[in-house]
Amino acid sequence: MITVDLDPWEYEWASHVGARRYIENWERADAFHYDRSRMQDDRTAQVAACVAELAVAKLTNQYWSGHVWKVDQHDQYKHIPDVGKDIEVKRVRTSTNAAVRRRQNGLGLVLFVVRVVEPELRSAEILGWISQDVGWAKGSPSDYDPENTRVVPEECLNPPMNYNGLHGEERISV
Repeated sequence: MITVDLDPWEYEWASHVGARRYIENWERADAFHYDRSRMQDDRTAQVAACVAELAVAKLTNQYWSGHVWKVDQHDQYKHIPDVGKDIEVKRVRTSTNAAVRRRQNGLGLVLFVVRVVEPELRSAEILGWISQDVGWAKGSPSDYDPENTRVVPEECLNPPMNYNGLHGEERISV
């Protein structure tokens, strides 16, 4: 694990993008498997997700677009990775196990698993990374959506500082 601290202007931008995402999703219903009693309020969750994405971009020295789109444009843009050209960021909050979605298999994605330090949301702990397809293969079916979501434990992740931007598990370097 490595901790990434945001500079004040990075925190401001992540907070702005998170607020914009929250606003654009006001009318959107939760997925059927979401359990509201286990969830954080949407405003905080959106800002924290943006902090996680920006922290990964900062660590990997890759572009973070801070993209926001309207609910009715989701299908048009949902394929865009969170960071760079192939990084998806999975924020964890109450566990270090990360959700891996079936629909993202075969796309050449890499998952970074991140816990944002609360309550200030100014730092993020990068727990590690794994390729999407390997994560799916190593994960266990989730309790809430076993056909489409698997859960990958932290011990399956590669150390964050071993990421060098290549494709597949050969990203590990010494």
